[in-house]
Amino acid sequence: MEEENRTAIWHQSLQAVLHALNQTLHGAIPCPSDRLPAATAASRNANSYMYILFVMILFAATVGSLILGYTRSRKVDKRSDPYHVYIKNRVSMI
Repeated sequence: MEEENRTAIWHQSLQAVLHALNQTLHGAIPCPSDRLPAATAASRNANSYMYILFVMILFAATVGSLILGYTRSRKVDKRSDPYHVYIKNRVSMI
C-alpha cells in the first residue's frame, strides 16, 4: 500500500511537470503571477553590460600583459647564447 502511494505521488508530480512544459512549449504562461513587472526586471539587469565590459577588459589586460611579457623576454640577449659567446671570443681574438 505504501509503495503504491509513493508511486502515485511521483506520477502526479511528473504529470504536473509535463503539463507545465507542454504549456510553455505551446506559448502559454503556466504561472503568470510569478512573472516580475517590467520595471523590476529592467532594474535588475541594468548593470549587466557593465559586468560584461569589466570582464572583457580584465581578460584583455591579462592577455596583453602575457603577450608583452613574452615578447620582451624574447628580445633580451642572453649572455649564455652560443652566438654571443662566439662573437665575444672572436672579437677578443682579433
